[in-house]
Amino acid sequence: MMPHEEAVEKLKEALKITPDRAELWASWGVALIEQKQFEEAAEKFQKAVELQSDFVPALYGWGIALKAQGKEEEAAEKFQKAAEIDTATQDLPKPEHT
Repeated sequence: MMPHEEAVEKLKEALKITPDRAELWASWGVALIEQKQFEEAAEKFQKAVELQSDFVPALYGWGIALKAQGKEEEAAEKFQKAAEIDTATQDLPKPEHT
């Protein structure tokens, strides 16, 4: 089994326990991009964004998956949204660690 396939299997198991974790769906999308399964990757990133609409890594990954499918306009929309959120959150105060 290839490392990405093993990662996907572990993500599937984790999602059975916690299906509402956007970062797990996004990680699955990344693994699928590595396997050049762009359409399925886009679906995983979309699910992550449905769970957490301001999750920049998922929006960016969704854009990459769409671009790889030749969906330039849709990809640009995802990249733009990610950039807008990223810019907006840069102005927020950083939490202090104690």
